[in-house]
Amino acid sequence: MKRICLSVLVCLAATAMADWVTATVPAGSYPYSVALNPVTNKIYVANRDGNSVTVIDGATNNTSTVAIGTGPRAVAVNPVTNKIYVANYSSASVTVIDGATNDTTTVRTGTDPWGVAVNPVTNKVYVTNYHGNSVTVIDGATNDTATVAAGTQPYRVALNPVTNKIYVANSGSNNVTVIDGATNATTTVHAGSYPTAVAVNPV
Repeated sequence: MKRICLSVLVCLAATAMADWVTATVPAGSYPYSVALNPVTNKIYVANRDGNSVTVIDGATNNTSTVAIGTGPRAVAVNPVTNKIYVANYSSASVTVIDGATNDTTTVRTGTDPWGVAVNPVTNKVYVTNYHGNSVTVIDGATNDTATVAAGTQPYRVALNPVTNKIYVANSGSNNVTVIDGATNATTTVHAGSYPTAVAVNPV
């Protein structure tokens, strides 16, 4: 079986015995992270060195470009509100994109935001601040923020929308910060050396 991936990490498979069906969609400079809105069938690609997001129409592969902050590292989508959140590492901010219009709003974060995750149930957004040793919590309705202390060099973040718990991999302190989404209270769980990613099984 031939396997070919797109420049923006999109691969489409036919049947198990068929060749891979592919298309190539141009993105900006150094595409670094990608997220999908399954409701609108749009794909959002954060271009790290282009300071932009490439928006791909999943039906046609047509693209548009949205200017954002500097050095984007991660992107996440809230399919309920059709808002897209991009963590801009080099400008200490998150760009909020309106998925209907591509209009943007900027929300300030801590130092060097790296990871971002959205809880579509509570409409809260969690941003890890790598050199801020903290998580910025954004209210998706108002863009108001709160800051929660994390371990050293928090890298990636994931959440469980069922339990409303948020999990932050702290690469510099070899542990995971668990945030209660209702209260922002935290607990710490030991991990192995240099944890940089985390995933949640909500079932």
